Amino acid sequence: MPSSFDRRLLDFRSVQRGPRFWLRAALGALLVLNAVALFLYLDPPGGSRAELTAESRSLGTSIDAARKQASRLKVIAAKVELGGKESLDFESRYIYPKRLAYESIMAEIQRMAQAANLVERDGQWIEEPIEGTSDLSLLTNSVNFEGTYASLMRFLYEVDRSPKLLMLDTLTASPQKAGQVTAQVRFQAVIREGQSSTAGGLP
Repeated sequence: MPSSFDRRLLDFRSVQRGPRFWLRAALGALLVLNAVALFLYLDPPGGSRAELTAESRSLGTSIDAARKQASRLKVIAAKVELGGKESLDFESRYIYPKRLAYESIMAEIQRMAQAANLVERDGQWIEEPIEGTSDLSLLTNSVNFEGTYASLMRFLYEVDRSPKLLMLDTLTASPQKAGQVTAQVRFQAVIREGQSSTAGGLP
């Protein structure tokens, strides 16, 4: 009995795993793979093709906007740097340190008067702090001159072309005898407090 039962069982297994069995197994596997492929096509893990395309376009737009913003910031930074450099250059050229201001301004006024053949008389200096600043002051110098009208015009020409920042505030001229004029000219300049509080050329 046992031997005949075992033989039947082996015959049944050989029938079950014949060509027809393997053909069915292959078809089943193909169906499963097709189902998986269809699922991945219809609903891929990273999103559909349209979603990925839209996301790619959105990222491209964001990158372009970031690049334009970076370019604008670069231009602004360059302008700020240039403005700071020009500001420092202006201060170094036209704002006088207090310890040298009087001597430098007086020397320039005397140079222009000599070039115009004007005779310099007495003068007066006034120093006033500039509101809103902690170390800047406005230095006003009123100087009296004598000479011809042509000399006065030449003096104004020299003032207009002076390399130093001397602001001509007011000018008052009075005619005298023999074609002479007397003039009072008031200049202003910006000075900065230095380490030393002693005025260099205070008359």
